[in-house]
Amino acid sequence: MENRLKNIGLLCFWTALIIELIIVIVDKSAYTNPYEGQLFRLTFLLFCVKVATTKYSKKEWGCILLFGAVAVISYFINERDEAVRAVVFVVSCKDVDLKKMLRVILALTFVGSVILFVLSASGIFGVFSLTTDFGRERVETRYCFGMGHPNAFQTMLFMMSSVYIYLQGRDIKQLPLLLIGIANIAAYLFTDSNTGLIVMMAVIAGIVLLRYVKALGEKRLVYILGAVVVLAVVLFSIYGSHVGSKTPFMYRLDSALNGRFQSAYRIKTARVENWTLFGDPDNVEYFDQGFIRLFYWYGIIPAIVCIGASLFLIRQSYKAGDYCLLVIVVGYAVLSIMEAHLISVYLLRNYLLVWLGYYWYQPFQEKQEYEGYFWQVKGLLGRG
Repeated sequence: MENRLKNIGLLCFWTALIIELIIVIVDKSAYTNPYEGQLFRLTFLLFCVKVATTKYSKKEWGCILLFGAVAVISYFINERDEAVRAVVFVVSCKDVDLKKMLRVILALTFVGSVILFVLSASGIFGVFSLTTDFGRERVETRYCFGMGHPNAFQTMLFMMSSVYIYLQGRDIKQLPLLLIGIANIAAYLFTDSNTGLIVMMAVIAGIVLLRYVKALGEKRLVYILGAVVVLAVVLFSIYGSHVGSKTPFMYRLDSALNGRFQSAYRIKTARVENWTLFGDPDNVEYFDQGFIRLFYWYGIIPAIVCIGASLFLIRQSYKAGDYCLLVIVVGYAVLSIMEAHLISVYLLRNYLLVWLGYYWYQPFQEKQEYEGYFWQVKGLLGRG
């Protein structure tokens, strides 16, 4: 019976994961998916089945209930269901092989991207290139390869490259890194998307440094510095949300960033002085600065939880000696200065949720005072 429950849960999990990946690819295309909301509900229910068929310890249940409560409160106040869906997804990842998840994500995302490329290149569906003013005060032609915007393609390539690097592990060879660098540079020649290329090169440089100076990859100070960079990026984003491009420094910087901070600042409720604890249902506008969008859409408390999750992953990467994850977490934070790819209604745009799904329960594994399914929570709470 127990094995049957486990198999049912895993079947539901993989089905939901694949559906979520397909939703992401469809969103990147020119097609407007009229069934997106219904599919989100379906994947939510499937992940819930996985949770219901998975055993959790007493401390794990406490963690689930705590963060679940934050997500539910967030949903009732800002009317966005992403936080609830994200928590259920992360919780459902227990006992699922991390590298298998990442391989499936990489394979399906790559195949989907190739399909969009072929369809747009052949003129069947989607736009292959765009000729317009991209905010640089000149008309230019840039290639999006079926993904709607050049930055979207370059960012997707960056995300896939980061997963590939992680799957190769700490012993990654020079050739794969070289090929990844060449692929990103080649794409840049067509997309002219500075953000994705710069961050990708920085990630590769970080991996090379920690790979070949092994003593560095083992030092706690390196991981502390990574956490400091993440916090510095967040604090800088908060400052930018307050001043926009009013100061000389921010004006020059924001000009180089094509008005990322100014785009957020023009929305009054996106400024730090107007943020609320759990956001507001009227906060629905899109802009590219990731951390400001995080606070604007979801509020201060959910945003702090998300930032804390990134710091938690850095802590776990140190304990596991996993410097690849350290570099990726920092890279994603830096990317979010200029792109809000990770902050969206699509769970599997943000691969940090996958790593979080693997690591969230690891600290509780040493002592398991209680194990039970979700329907045994009542008994759990009554045990004192």
